[in-house]
Amino acid sequence: MNKSEFKNPIIWVILGLFIVASIFIISGIVNSNSSETESSISGTSSYDFDSEFEKAKQQVSDENAPKPDSEYVGGDSSSPNTATSASIGQSQPLKSESGDMMDVKIDSVKKDMGDGDYYIPQNGYFAKVTFTVTNLGDKPFEVTSHQLDFYDGNNMKAELNSRDFYSETIQPGKSATGIAYFDIMNDTTDYEVYFANASWVGSY
Repeated sequence: MNKSEFKNPIIWVILGLFIVASIFIISGIVNSNSSETESSISGTSSYDFDSEFEKAKQQVSDENAPKPDSEYVGGDSSSPNTATSASIGQSQPLKSESGDMMDVKIDSVKKDMGDGDYYIPQNGYFAKVTFTVTNLGDKPFEVTSHQLDFYDGNNMKAELNSRDFYSETIQPGKSATGIAYFDIMNDTTDYEVYFANASWVGSY
């Protein structure tokens, strides 16, 4: 190419267009590769996150699903809640706050008029609650009458009486039966007994 051809404006226009086209092509390839890389990274990250999220959601769902047993995770059993309810005579597995595993059964609930001497109910009669606790764990633990609560048909909590107060240590794999007396305020046919956050419903 001689000097006269370099002076030809058409040549410069063609060269300019070629250079601009080359720049656009190269830029497009780079952007395309960058987008694919980002998409790949984003896709991988999104997949991992979704997978972990689904696992976590399933775990929470499993933990919150209704179970035949109740786990006691609170320190105060004085208030009734929406825990699992059973019938008198049925047992319920429980786990204490300290990790003790046990099976609790309310064997029976009967009206008791006291001994006519020292133990006299203030409001008409006692509710005599007979219960059995089995140690399902590998270490001994103590069970007392204070772990039970009694509510009459008007949802009024009854006072635990000191008569035959129960307090025993139960060894692993062993069972013990105790009795608790509650001074009933309202003479209703229905009642509910609580041990930890599990409850038993019945009627006289």
